[in-house]
Amino acid sequence: MRRFSFVFFCSAFSLLSLLSSCLQTPASPASFAPTVTYHPFVTLSPTLFGPPWAPLPSPSLFRPTVQSASSSPAVGARTHYRMQVLLDYVNRSLVVDEYITYVNTTGVPLENLVLAVEPNRQEGVFKLETVAAPSVSGYALNGSRLEVRLRPALPAGESLELYLRFTLNLPPADIFNLFGYRSGQMNLVDWYPFIVPYRVGWVLHEKGEVGEHLVYETADFDVSILPTEAQTSVLIAAPVAPDRNVYRLQGARTFAFSVSDRWKMASRTVGATTLTSYFLPADEVQGQRVLDEAALALETFAHLFGPYPYPALTIVQAEFADGMEYDGLFYLGRRFYLEDDGTKLNYLIALTVHETAHQWWRGLVGNDSALEPWLDEALATYSEYLFYEQNYPGVAEAWWALRVENFAPQGFVDARIYDMDDKQMYTNAVYLRGALFLRDLRARLGDEAFFAFLREYAAQMSGKIASDEDFFRILASHTQVDLSDLLQKYFRPGHP
Repeated sequence: MRRFSFVFFCSAFSLLSLLSSCLQTPASPASFAPTVTYHPFVTLSPTLFGPPWAPLPSPSLFRPTVQSASSSPAVGARTHYRMQVLLDYVNRSLVVDEYITYVNTTGVPLENLVLAVEPNRQEGVFKLETVAAPSVSGYALNGSRLEVRLRPALPAGESLELYLRFTLNLPPADIFNLFGYRSGQMNLVDWYPFIVPYRVGWVLHEKGEVGEHLVYETADFDVSILPTEAQTSVLIAAPVAPDRNVYRLQGARTFAFSVSDRWKMASRTVGATTLTSYFLPADEVQGQRVLDEAALALETFAHLFGPYPYPALTIVQAEFADGMEYDGLFYLGRRFYLEDDGTKLNYLIALTVHETAHQWWRGLVGNDSALEPWLDEALATYSEYLFYEQNYPGVAEAWWALRVENFAPQGFVDARIYDMDDKQMYTNAVYLRGALFLRDLRARLGDEAFFAFLREYAAQMSGKIASDEDFFRILASHTQVDLSDLLQKYFRPGHP
């Protein structure tokens, strides 16, 4: 977890010359400038909760409420994000009013909240204008970490409403980064401040050279996206269809969306689930193939793992080197559309299936992607094989040879993202050796016990952040078989 250094500002209202730095005193409303700070806690002026400026040029959809409390949080209580986004597509910018209702389910009083602010990793992209709540006495933004100080502390079982206003000026993206704009497309991923999980301390990891580092609790989202101008040609690709301009997504870990005036789209349904594919007009054939294979994967995994967790699934083509999953939405790099050969054995299909599987293994069942990435990546990779085995058995073994054996993978399945800086080495260990482990585990248990275990693992850990202790605890209830040789073969020494 990142630690930030305290650099103090001198205050005009107090003389602390004996200190090596000067501590800022409470700012008056006139001096409380809406700027991002890299200094210790900026003290908030004692104003009522709510935005002290004119509302956005549209009816206000969300109303902040004063802090509410209860003796204990409701079962399944989740953080609720309500965001009103003023979108300027032409200038690639956003103005956002964000209201966060946070319920303290940690079991301990909280003297602070910690939020991840990924856009602030790049200079000139994120500007924080206001942080406000009845019990917030100050905040500090240092890099991607926003710490909000609570006075008094938030007792266990009580809730708090936090208000933020910020602006985003999207940076140009490259093929290795989705966030930003590229080729007439705005991609909003990990774009808003969100409260990170609390596990003894706040879980906010640093980025690694490989893999993903963020950890998410489940939350509910109401997001209003309001264009600054009427552009009927602009399409918004979101995880759900809007309800009177508000996108409502429940029990999700993230809310990602994209905007473009260049796309075509195609949709179909699987049961009650609507699937939509967004793609460039030149790639319509591939865009439809992606849609059809994702629909087949959704049906397959719902049968094997349990019900699909969201009301819709959105697939977005992007100028990106890989695929990337978010709740109810995932991205696929255009290179795979261009390289598609029309057969069943190609990466366009394999990655479509992989990212669909992540809706269960990272969406429904969360995990620490920095410290235990195998819990989602190994399962998503082996799910590719299950998809081929169930639907295209004639090419399943060819897929295995192409995707796994071709790389002769080495390394420990339970490697952390910080253990290596080479992407292929990381993929070989976590994804491919992870798939090998699951293949051998299935052979050892037999199909009935193996799939019963996967269904129970998904059900028990639904909406939670799973650890490998949870994985093996639930596994132990489905088999008496000695697995010590498999653990020794695939995991780091000393793994339980």
